[in-house]
Amino acid sequence: MSISLAITLILGFILVYICLVEIYSILFRITGLTTIKARFQAISLLTNSGYTTSEAEVVTTNKLRRNIAIASMITGYSFSVVIVSLVFNLITRLSAESWKENYETILIVLAAFAGVLIFMKLPFIKKPFEKGIEAIARRIMKKGIKENVITLLDIYEKDVIAEVSINSVPKMIQDKKLMEINARDLYNINILMLKKNGVAEIVTKETILQKNDVVVVFGPLQSIKRLFMEKEYKKEEK
Repeated sequence: MSISLAITLILGFILVYICLVEIYSILFRITGLTTIKARFQAISLLTNSGYTTSEAEVVTTNKLRRNIAIASMITGYSFSVVIVSLVFNLITRLSAESWKENYETILIVLAAFAGVLIFMKLPFIKKPFEKGIEAIARRIMKKGIKENVITLLDIYEKDVIAEVSINSVPKMIQDKKLMEINARDLYNINILMLKKNGVAEIVTKETILQKNDVVVVFGPLQSIKRLFMEKEYKKEEK
């Protein structure tokens, strides 16, 4: 394999890697993660670099995210093996004469790589790409996102601030006012904010949580899961 071909393949795989980061970031974002957290998770998993236990909670508390994480780890490992083998092949062929003979081709390849990176960042390319991936992913994962999604926003020792996307209202809180749910006394949870159709509303004792609502809560993670995830509530009952 020639040096120019090896460099072209390496840069090609790097471009695919960048596309995979975007794709997995979109997938994580669909499950309820913020853009920053989604990108962090995608890069960490694809590069097999690992992350702290507190950050891992964001993925491990949700079945759909765990499946995405498994797929991204396998994908990242496979690409890492290919890229390492290509780099090793390139190093074994390095010599001063080789670089002199191929420097023009190498410069063209590097310039093309930089051009493609810039092109991919252009809004009229990036936005349709993201929307297309998101539309396809939502169709494929339609069943997976029926359960409520808990997104950890911050962690304070045993307590967390979390955003809960209600895709299915649990039976224990269905058609109940917040004063009837009594989340603060029974679950040690404070409901901080409520969004309906993306618009923030004042939370009162009369508020009734409905499908597609988004609530921001503070309290122990396990208690939040018990209140908003019916499966966890049934486990506790057993």
